[in-house]
Amino acid sequence: MKKYFYFIITVFMVFAVVTVDAKDDKSEIINQKTELKQIKDEVEQSKKKLDSLRNSEMNVQKEISDYDQKISSNRKIINRLTRELDQLKENIYGAEMQLNQRQETLDRVQRRYLGNIRQFYFLTKKTTEPFIDDPNRESGIKKQIMYLNSLADFESGNIEEASEYLIQSVDELENLSGKKKEVSNLKKQKEVSYSLDKSRKQNEEKKLDRLRRKSMDEADRIFTLEKAAREMEAIIARLEEEQERVRRQQQGSTTGSVFAALQGQLLSPYRGKIIVPFGNLQDPVTKLKSFSPGITIQGKAGGAVYSVAAGIVAYTGNLRGYGNFVIINHDNQYYTTYAGLERMFVSQDQHLQAGTKLGLAAEDGQVKFELRQGREPLDPVKWIKIESL
Repeated sequence: MKKYFYFIITVFMVFAVVTVDAKDDKSEIINQKTELKQIKDEVEQSKKKLDSLRNSEMNVQKEISDYDQKISSNRKIINRLTRELDQLKENIYGAEMQLNQRQETLDRVQRRYLGNIRQFYFLTKKTTEPFIDDPNRESGIKKQIMYLNSLADFESGNIEEASEYLIQSVDELENLSGKKKEVSNLKKQKEVSYSLDKSRKQNEEKKLDRLRRKSMDEADRIFTLEKAAREMEAIIARLEEEQERVRRQQQGSTTGSVFAALQGQLLSPYRGKIIVPFGNLQDPVTKLKSFSPGITIQGKAGGAVYSVAAGIVAYTGNLRGYGNFVIINHDNQYYTTYAGLERMFVSQDQHLQAGTKLGLAAEDGQVKFELRQGREPLDPVKWIKIESL
């Protein structure tokens, strides 16, 4: 419903001229003043909405800044943990090498120890023989036994020492592996947090972009409403000066209407899909409620726009942001409006038949259509043949 309300304000101002009831000019002026008050109230509401949007922008910008800090902090932590993890891998590799070396040392010492034990056993066995002919030989065997015994004691100490070193290497490797697992898990947590913060920051940036667009639209709305208020004030002043002379088609307002009999049978003004319905709406971001007195149809750019019924062109004009638009008078009681035209093929006071080509849709392909009985907006969907959309 982008800027739809702006168009309706302009339509109100035109209707103030083409639907003056000669019965009670003072009542008409009161109505105009009431509408002026409504416009000014809308201006105040729009200013509050704009303030709310700008506050939301500031909050979102703060959220983005906070995410930037978190992302930067997590990036530094991840880099530090990566370096620490690389160092731990090197340390683990060194510890594994040391463990293998100490295991080999222990195996080598154990083999020497067992070899000495076997020799000790064989020599001891020889000393138990009943006769040894050579006393020198017997003395040599005893010396060898003493040597092997001392050597076995020495190798036993080496085995004990190598075993302790091996246990230390195993403990060191387990500690390094545990530390590596701990650092790896912490790094994964920080990487997940980093990814989530980046995703949330991107969502906040999209939200900020939407808020900025809405702020621009709301600022434009305030500008248009204030302009409409000034024009409405000018109309009221003119009505007050000319109220004795403003008498238009009183009888037409009391007779029956041919147009009213066409309910549900009107042609579609434009081929397309309704993207903004008639009635109460709620902004998905600000949650503020508004009222759409017409429908917006999305079709192709340059598509033809037709009059829904016979009538007289009451007004043609141009509205900033909406391009050209046309108002058609039907029986002096019903009025239809067509906005978003790139080109117009009709002029004011021209008599039209149903299906007359009024113009072509603009580049965005959006045509805004409204149906009113006097000043009261009606739901066009209840009047148009749906199959003609």
